This record gives sequence, C-alpha cells and structure tokens, in this order.
Amino acid sequence: MKKLGIIFLVTMLLLTGCGGTKQGPENSNPTNDAENGTSGENTQQGQEEGFQFEYNDIVIPMNVDAAPILEKLGESMDYFEAPSCAFQGLDKIFYYSAFELSTYPQGEKDYVSSVNLLDDTVTTKEGIYLGSTLEDVVNAYGKGYTEENGFYTYTLGDSKLTFVMENDAVTTITYSAIIEGANE
Repeated sequence: MKKLGIIFLVTMLLLTGCGGTKQGPENSNPTNDAENGTSGENTQQGQEEGFQFEYNDIVIPMNVDAAPILEKLGESMDYFEAPSCAFQGLDKIFYYSAFELSTYPQGEKDYVSSVNLLDDTVTTKEGIYLGSTLEDVVNAYGKGYTEENGFYTYTLGDSKLTFVMENDAVTTITYSAIIEGANE
C-alpha cells in the first residue's frame, strides 16, 4: 500500500508540469552540468543552490545533468519512461532498492527532477527517515515550511523537500526540482 502511495506521488509530480509552459533552452534553469554539483567535489556549491540527496557518497542535486549521477549509481533495478507533457522528450524514472530518481528532458540531456525515498534504510543528510516524527523534521529543518493536507514542504534555491505526514509519522520524503516556467 505504501508503494502505491509513492507511485501515486511520483505520477502527480510528473503530471504537475502538464499545465505548464513549454520548456526550451531559452527559459530553462539547470543550475549545474556534468562538471558541477554531481559529485562530492562540489557539494558546497550544490548545497547553496538547493536540497540534495546523498546515497553511498553520491550527491544528487536537483536540476543537474542526470547522466553522470546515473553512471555512478549503476544499473537501476527497474526503469519507466513516458512522453513528457511539459517538455519535448521523455520523462524517466529509475528505480533503485531504497529510492527512485526521476528526470525531465531538456535538449539532448536529462536533468534530475525528483528523488523519492522508498524505505527507512536511507535518510536525508539531517537524519530524517520514513517513520520520523514531525518533531524530528522540525528539529532538523526548522519551522520555515508550508503545510497543506499533511504535506510539509521546505524550499531552498531551485528545490523543494517535502515530507508527507500521517499519524505523526513521515510516510513519504521527496526531493523535487523547481523548474522555471514548468508550472506557470
């Protein structure tokens, strides 16, 4: 049941862009490319620009070229793609054992659009995991969130970090890109 909820959330994130404007190189805002922010060498720069997920010393910021990250992660357990309704090309989801990584197309490259944590074997850098309490989240991230229907969202730079709460427990953690022009 929990996986069904996560799949629903990912589908909603992908479809959110359907009402947006067509994204092209002239109005895109990828903050980094293959050389910047995709590995441990440049975490300082990526941190200032937005939230990023770390897995086995692989830093995964939002809105960066996904190719070097996917190469470091290795082959995914599963893969899904569908024509993008917000961009020219395919939206893609790569499934790993503890998280899924979604991308959006931009020109010849795919950029990281979201990371969803799937179980409690992975945490945010601040130690929040599925099952943490709202108090844990607020202690780690502060009170600078917006709340709507149990969705607690923090915004930093070009990204959002959302915690879905049910019965005072985190049931979903999603890092997502803020993509200029996609939801206007």
